[in-house]
Amino acid sequence: MIFFVALILCFTSVFAAFSDYRDRDSQRFLPKTVKPFHADQDVVTIIMRESIPRGGGYTYQYPRENPEPFFTDKYAMEGDLSMEIELVASDYSGVAICIAGSANIEPYLEEGVLQFWIKGSQGGEIAQYVLVDDGVKSGGESLQVKIGSKSFGEITTEWQRITIPLKLFGYTGVYWDSKNLREVMMPFSWNNVKGFRIEVRKDENKYFKVWLDDIVIKKVGEEYQGPAGYPFRNVL
Repeated sequence: MIFFVALILCFTSVFAAFSDYRDRDSQRFLPKTVKPFHADQDVVTIIMRESIPRGGGYTYQYPRENPEPFFTDKYAMEGDLSMEIELVASDYSGVAICIAGSANIEPYLEEGVLQFWIKGSQGGEIAQYVLVDDGVKSGGESLQVKIGSKSFGEITTEWQRITIPLKLFGYTGVYWDSKNLREVMMPFSWNNVKGFRIEVRKDENKYFKVWLDDIVIKKVGEEYQGPAGYPFRNVL
């Protein structure tokens, strides 16, 4: 009888010990709470969220010495990651984020918008917000449609959501003809949009580093609220 009592006490102490460890660790290793994305049924194309789109999406930067863009958890507005982009301020410099294949945005030109979050390292950064097509019309050189960042307020050190109506980009794209050293203008392929690019002009900034998050194209969005009379290029 004494043996059985001792054995029961032994098992009780073992189970109590395991229970203590379990309860202790359940408090020490709490799962990380993931920041949710806002549900939005109007999104037509996701250009970038927690990563570039799978299945062939990619980024590129120019000039060659420009730092490569990368994902970081240092800052994020939606989800857990944003893309850090540093551009060479002393040159014409840019980073593009391209999807796999291309997207037909033409049906949404009248009411659709490009929307993303941006945060500057110093504030006051000046850039061009650019959409690029697949380059089929221009022999492999992607046509671009551009709008200056200042038309949508100052870039600051706080996260800001930028909403650009697609129709403000217009119908005229441009690409750089390196052989003849000139810009060529052609109709932009809204039925084959390839991605988003952010770029700077030479010496427009002393230093340029920003973070981008949640870049999407939506079917509908807010009307333009920027300065009146912006010289948008709409026709050839």
